[in-house]
Amino acid sequence: MHKIINIRYKNILIVISVFITSYNYSFSQFFSATKIFEKCADAVVVIKTPYGIGTGFFVNEYGYIVTNYHVIVDWRGSPLNAQNIEVQTRDGRKYNVVMVDAPDDFDELDIAILKINQKVSNYLPFKPDEASVGEEVVAIGHPNSDFWNQSKGIISKINTSDKYILQTDVPIDEGNSGGPLINGKGQVVGIVTGAKIMYDSRGNLKIQETGKIAIKATAVKYVLNKRKIKYYQNPIVYEGTTEYERQFDQLQKDKEELTKDREALRQERAKFEKDRSKFIQEKQEALSYIEKAELIKKEINRGKELNEKKWKELVKREEEIEKKEKWIKDKEAMISRKLVNRFALEILIEPGYIHLENSDSFNENVLTRGSDGLFYRFGFDRDYYGDVLSSDRVGLVYGIQKFYNIKNKILDKSYNHDISFAIEFSDIFRLGFGRNLSNEFNYYGYKNYNFAYVNLNFNGYPIPIGLNFSVYTDNTYNFKTYVLGFYSGLALSFFRF
Repeated sequence: MHKIINIRYKNILIVISVFITSYNYSFSQFFSATKIFEKCADAVVVIKTPYGIGTGFFVNEYGYIVTNYHVIVDWRGSPLNAQNIEVQTRDGRKYNVVMVDAPDDFDELDIAILKINQKVSNYLPFKPDEASVGEEVVAIGHPNSDFWNQSKGIISKINTSDKYILQTDVPIDEGNSGGPLINGKGQVVGIVTGAKIMYDSRGNLKIQETGKIAIKATAVKYVLNKRKIKYYQNPIVYEGTTEYERQFDQLQKDKEELTKDREALRQERAKFEKDRSKFIQEKQEALSYIEKAELIKKEINRGKELNEKKWKELVKREEEIEKKEKWIKDKEAMISRKLVNRFALEILIEPGYIHLENSDSFNENVLTRGSDGLFYRFGFDRDYYGDVLSSDRVGLVYGIQKFYNIKNKILDKSYNHDISFAIEFSDIFRLGFGRNLSNEFNYYGYKNYNFAYVNLNFNGYPIPIGLNFSVYTDNTYNFKTYVLGFYSGLALSFFRF
């Protein structure tokens, strides 16, 4: 009888021991190749030409793609035309290339910039600074037509004989060329180019393991900046950023708490083993030990539920961080797009030469004129970053002028005042129409006059410099006056909305 009970108790203890031993959780490391592939693979494309395939990736939402120069050349090494290059995305869609930029101002860089006529939602950011030796990276590309293949390694060397090149041990093959090297935050640190030629001590060509080379992301960003092509640098895979340092620290603390819980479970198991030894020695108290084992099992289950709940909270927090980052990015774009200075105040000095067509004694004059203008700006032209390049303007201009007759050497003692309506296009061409205000002085025998003028702005704002041409006449067009001069001054914008 005692033997049967012994066997039963042993079986129960074995089941409980297996249950405890099997309860083991592992947590993902900060560098998650799986997460990187999920976030980044859709931004990687296939580059197809009549001479083979290569890899590229989108750098912004406007369809700009970076790849290797040698991916888009013919057998002579000359860059192909856009119609001979096709881009395929991961969802199977194919696009024609509308622009090929093979930078001849950077002969030492094996890069090319392509563009498709399609906006995209998946693109890769660049690392703000240079890669570090030992930094873990992955390469996503199409080695030997094995499409969207991912391989993993580290940065082996950054100070090479070529200042634009870094070295890596990431496995690559033909077809990876032009693809991104991506760090744990989903940022591009380099562009896969090829492998160095190495020989062993006997002079035989070696199969490369560490001699893979890539163009540094800092060099690629320099080319993009020179061409004013937009790119991003914020992480898209969150392993911890300064912006969310507090949230990340909390996640760390939660993970430490889970580790403590696992240690507590280990201690519980040790205690259970001690109880088991006591249970074998005290057979007569078998029932009480079974009940204790059941309680321990319930505690273990309760701990398991608590740990699962904490893990779900960690996942939820990560999702909230991603939503906050997207909200901030959208908000910044909206503010940059909408908030601009709408009004402009302008002060100009406008000396000029006057010719009066129907007067012999006063037909040669010098004009000194000043004007104040208030303009409303609209029709903004922006660059890729949302900064205003130029705008259209409409407004009112008040002018005051004084004359000097060259032939008779007479300086007019009075001033003429006028007001005009002006409209300006692209901060360059201005057209205005106006009429004089009430004057005591007769304007060459006329108290009232009308005028029109054209301004050409050469320098832009806020310090405009240019030429103007004006025509003055009365209501019956009996006299005609022409003015040719230049202007300079100051224009300041204000009142953002």
